[in-house]
Amino acid sequence: MAAVIFDMDGVIVDTERYWKDVIERVIDELVVDGDDLEPTDLIGINVHDQYDRLRDAGYDLTVDSADEYFEFYDDHADAVYTEHADLMPGFHDLLDALDEYGVPLAVCTSSYPRWVEMAFDRFDLNGRFDVVVSAADLDIPGKPDPDIYEVTMSRLGVTAEETVVVEDSENGIRAADRAGAYVVAYEADEAGEMDTSAADEVAASASDLRERLLAALDNIDRGPSR
Repeated sequence: MAAVIFDMDGVIVDTERYWKDVIERVIDELVVDGDDLEPTDLIGINVHDQYDRLRDAGYDLTVDSADEYFEFYDDHADAVYTEHADLMPGFHDLLDALDEYGVPLAVCTSSYPRWVEMAFDRFDLNGRFDVVVSAADLDIPGKPDPDIYEVTMSRLGVTAEETVVVEDSENGIRAADRAGAYVVAYEADEAGEMDTSAADEVAASASDLRERLLAALDNIDRGPSR
């Protein structure tokens, strides 16, 4: 028996290209002297955690609180999820195929519940997952720390050795790997160059992901170690 856990942004829905534009504005408008920052440094990290990490790293910000920092993102969320984003090609068919394996399915995301709700309503995803975990609902470190994946696996009632995770960001890949799961990196075109060395496999497209994911379930003993 195994479980499959999906990240949402950049995997289930192709929002990363749009959030990348927002993050570039964050770096330009909210971070003082942030020239050494890249969008990939922040992609996959919960927005409130971004604020804390930037402050801890010594950056001066033009906003006075994490809530103000979040509001900058939230002002763009409706357009990202209800207008711009598309569902991964063939995603409902993939879920149907996974259902045939009888494995529990989950979403583990750094996005906020309202954002998840918008995506789920638009793409008819309600009821398709056994567990949905948002970092915003947990008082624990977010990605790239492993805690959020450990919570998700606990709620599914599975161990890391039984779990396949699909992630598209460096921070998400690190989190899933640190939690001990088998990680399939989804390297979508809009993600840009990223370090996938912590992943067990890399999928270059939705069809490639489907093949690799179903093969991983067929060989859930994980084969030879990395």
